[in-house]
Amino acid sequence: MLHLSKFFPPPSYLDFPITGLDISDRSIKYVELKKNGAGLRLKRAGKRNLPSGLILAGEIKKPDELAANLAEFLKPLGVDHVVAALPEERAYISVMSLPKMEKNQIREAVESGLPEKIPLPAGESVFDFEFLKPAAAAVDGVKINDNQVPHQDVVVYAFSKTMVQSYLDVYLSAGLYPVSFAMETAALSRALMPESHENPPTMIVDFGKTRTTFVIIAGGLVRFSSTVNVAGESLDQAIAKSLNIPVNAAEKTKKENGMSRASENRAVFESILPVIAAVSDEIERHILFWNTHAEHVHQSEPQISKVILSGGDSNLIGFSEYLAAKLGLSVELGNPWVNVAPFEKYIPEITFNESLALGSAIGLGLMALDTN
Repeated sequence: MLHLSKFFPPPSYLDFPITGLDISDRSIKYVELKKNGAGLRLKRAGKRNLPSGLILAGEIKKPDELAANLAEFLKPLGVDHVVAALPEERAYISVMSLPKMEKNQIREAVESGLPEKIPLPAGESVFDFEFLKPAAAAVDGVKINDNQVPHQDVVVYAFSKTMVQSYLDVYLSAGLYPVSFAMETAALSRALMPESHENPPTMIVDFGKTRTTFVIIAGGLVRFSSTVNVAGESLDQAIAKSLNIPVNAAEKTKKENGMSRASENRAVFESILPVIAAVSDEIERHILFWNTHAEHVHQSEPQISKVILSGGDSNLIGFSEYLAAKLGLSVELGNPWVNVAPFEKYIPEITFNESLALGSAIGLGLMALDTN
């Protein structure tokens, strides 16, 4: 998890509810979890669409209008303290190898090494880091070569200080108080990757309304992320053009028929196939790069073995089956409640399809409980 609490520290004692808040180019999503005698439960969740143009590729374009939308939606609910996401498109991720040193020296060493790793001017970064486990600790039976120079690897996550300040200003203007910020993809990983055991390298594909994000998780940490502006709306537009129908009717057709190869759905299938193939090609390209260029694996197995789907359009009929056949890998719909409660004990009071669209917000809700 990434918490930028060094720059935005939480109060020393928190006795108020904290909500996970995820805003993107086109929507506001929130999730608040609670603890009771039975474990974790969903307290409340919601989503509201945003007018286009307020945020573009993670950059706030109209701060006053965005603040007004946030206040109008969240203040009547009594939401004030939040753990808020920072956009994937504005994140920089890098691996840094450091000599062995005391913990209190590491942040200074990371900061001094940032200019070589992160394309931001010195002093203009807000950053945090996580330690990479040595392979001997992370992979059964694998040991680091005894001749290896003693060192420690860290994954560094950084954002432009100006960009972070722009989000903070909007939240404060809306009457919201960020307890901490978290990288959007780290929040998504927090929701989808089971905590109960070590997970092999995995790709998360967040197939949403306006964008698709590709995230590689290894050693429990986000190691790579990338976003393309091809997603659910692209499918709607392709169907609308092919069938000469309105976009809202095309969206309904997409949800009902998806990638079904039935003869009556042939026109729909053929219209959306180029979009789906483009997404598949991106997945394949990133997996190939990781499998052949994974950094500092220390003889451990770097191969990605599984793809997890998330996002509001990830449950498209036939999508997971198509990807599994094309990639030759296990492809499955993610379960964003995997770290909340087993379904045999508790089923949240929202549909699973709604849950798929709330993955990052659920992860932020879990981070909010960690903060408390």
